[in-house]
Amino acid sequence: RARETVSTETADPSVARVSSGAHASTSSPEDVAPPKTDSLPVARATLLSVPLLWATYNPAMRFIYASDAPPSPAELTAVRMLIALVPFSLVLLSVARDEASRQNDGQPSSSDGAPERDVLLLARAGAELGLLNAAGTAFQAFGLERTSATRAGFLLSTINVLVPLGAAATGQKVTPKVFLGVALASVGVYVSETSGLENPFASDASSRDAVVAAAAAASDLDFGAGDACCLAAAALYSAFTVRLGTYAARLDAAELSAAKALAMTALCVAWWGFERAAGASADGSPASVSVLWSGASSGLLGASAVAVWGAVAYSALAPGALANVLQTRGQSTVPAAEAQLIFATTPVFNAALAAMALGETATTNTLVGGALILAASLAPFLADPDEDE
Repeated sequence: RARETVSTETADPSVARVSSGAHASTSSPEDVAPPKTDSLPVARATLLSVPLLWATYNPAMRFIYASDAPPSPAELTAVRMLIALVPFSLVLLSVARDEASRQNDGQPSSSDGAPERDVLLLARAGAELGLLNAAGTAFQAFGLERTSATRAGFLLSTINVLVPLGAAATGQKVTPKVFLGVALASVGVYVSETSGLENPFASDASSRDAVVAAAAAASDLDFGAGDACCLAAAALYSAFTVRLGTYAARLDAAELSAAKALAMTALCVAWWGFERAAGASADGSPASVSVLWSGASSGLLGASAVAVWGAVAYSALAPGALANVLQTRGQSTVPAAEAQLIFATTPVFNAALAAMALGETATTNTLVGGALILAASLAPFLADPDEDE
């Protein structure tokens, strides 16, 4: 899923920024990192709040798409990003003001003794992360339109393996304990996804048939365009997580999140514009209007539109912008492979929230798979202090 995903507060000023000096414009994210601000336990706890916020995303989306004339994925993503950009605009204005002052007066952009901000590195990081996240969102949307939800879930869950592999490929240390956790989390995802329908051990034949059908849908070797899109989305999200860890240790969390949000907003709005242009009929009539704009002509929004707008705003600010800042802050300390183990708890929080808020009943598969995922995600918290070092 698109992890597009603020708080209006400015990040802790003690967050160290990249030292620029005479060669600020050519700094690379692989330069020596500044000291980290959060201890490892605090950073892990910060990351644990991210999947909890992400778990509230699906109920909001279900409510939006259950409305009359729901928005398309492109429209909804663009509107969500525009809303998420509002609190980030304060951060972007601060960066622009400080940089303008530095250029005009020849003074460092930070007057509190902190190292000068590397604006070019910030812009490059935001553009790269925004592109990865926006492309992943688009591929996921295309994939879900062309393959079954069960099969898409399996293919997207490969992110749990791709992140540690990508981290290792870029020279990051991935401990055996993390690889073991990845394997256990993958098994947990498989168990929980094979049947959210019925108990696979039930004696009822129809239940067993449903389980067999779900497993067959996920393991069918007929690889199509939808499958390719889902795998591409998983690869892009994995690259995003790995690269975010590289940049987050060197840039302010709020500023990096704002730069990424700005880039992603531009790309998603362009996607929406392209969809609108392509959706116009041959005679030049405009594309259909979603519930979001149903009262635009009269200037009044109905109760349904107001409720949908509320859900859109919540999805943009809580599982979107706020989760983005928390993820960036946490990954400034926690390695990407370990962070992904924590993010793997998202299905567990999804099931718990569905049970509490929607009255859904957890199946045996959900409980067993969730227990395995939780066990895997606890591995980093139980790591030896020497291993953390």
